[in-house]
Amino acid sequence: MWSLIHSTERHPPEEGKPRPGPRNRCWGIYCRSMTKIRAQLLRFRELALGVVFFSAWFVQSSSRIVGDVPLRTDTFLTNPYGVFIAAGFAVAIALCRVRPGTALSLTGALLVLQLLFWPARFSQVSWVAYVALILIVVGVSAYAPSNRRRLLLALSMVSSIAVSALLNVPFLSLSGVWGTINGKDAASIEVIQGFSAWTVMAILLTVGAWHFGSRLRTRIIHPDPEPSGGGATESDRADGDTSSPSPDPRPDFTDWDSIATLSSREREIFLLAARGLSNSDIAHSAHIGESTVKTHLSSILTKLGFTSRAQIVAHAYQSGLLH
Repeated sequence: MWSLIHSTERHPPEEGKPRPGPRNRCWGIYCRSMTKIRAQLLRFRELALGVVFFSAWFVQSSSRIVGDVPLRTDTFLTNPYGVFIAAGFAVAIALCRVRPGTALSLTGALLVLQLLFWPARFSQVSWVAYVALILIVVGVSAYAPSNRRRLLLALSMVSSIAVSALLNVPFLSLSGVWGTINGKDAASIEVIQGFSAWTVMAILLTVGAWHFGSRLRTRIIHPDPEPSGGGATESDRADGDTSSPSPDPRPDFTDWDSIATLSSREREIFLLAARGLSNSDIAHSAHIGESTVKTHLSSILTKLGFTSRAQIVAHAYQSGLLH
C-alpha cells in the first residue's frame, strides 16, 4: 500500500483520464482467471478428440462388429482385433500433445500389426478408421520437438504408404484374395492403378495435414499480436501497473523486437508464462521438465531486466504480443 501511494505521488494521473477503479481491477482478475481455465480445458482437447473419433467410428461400424474372428470371406464384419486397432488410433490422437513421438510410434506399431496379422485388418466397412491418421499427423506436426520433426514427417509418409497397401493390395486385405477398396484379385491391373493413386493421395494428405499442423504450431508459439492504437485498454491497465496511466519506467519496446534477445525456446516459454500458466502447465505444454522451465524463466527475467513473472504478463500485453 505504501509503495502504491508513493507511485501515485511520483506519477499523478493526467487530467481527463479516469483513475483505475475496482471495476477495472476485477475485470483484470476475471481475464486472468479465464485464461487459466482455458489453459486447463485445452489440456484435454486431444483426449476429447480421440474419444469423439472412436465413438463416431464405433457407431458407424456397430452393426458389423462381431465378438469372434469370422472367416476370411466375411469381409464386411469387424472382429475384436479391428476394434482394438481403432481404439489404438484414438489413444494415439490423445497422446499427440503430450507425447507426439509416442503417438506416431504407436500408430506405426498398429499398422505393422495389421500388415503381419490378418485378423487385425479392417473390413470393407471399418477401414474408415484410417481417417484418424490425418488427425494424428496434424497433432504430431503441431507439438513435435523441432529436432525430431523431419524424422516424424518421414515416418508419417511411410505410414501413409502402408495404409495405401492395406487398402489396395489383395494379400494384405482381410480376405487375402481381394483388395479392400477395389475388390479385385492380384491379377487385375486395377490393383496397381489403385495402389498408385491411393499412395499419391495418401502422401498429399499427409503433407497437407503436416502443413496444417505447422500453422497451428506457429499460432501456439507465436500468436498473432493484437494491433493497438498507442493506448492501453482497460483490461491492459488492469493486468499491468494500476498505480497510474503514465508510461512504464522500463524502456518502451514494441512487438516482437521486445523479446528479440530471447532464444526460440525462451520465446515459447515467455508466451506460455504470459498466459498465466504455472510451471507444471508450461512443462506439460513445452514437453520439458519443470526444472528446465525454471531455468528458462530465470534466463528470461535476466535478459529482459525483469524481477517477477507479473512483469512478463504486463509486458506481453503492453507490447501487443498477446490479446
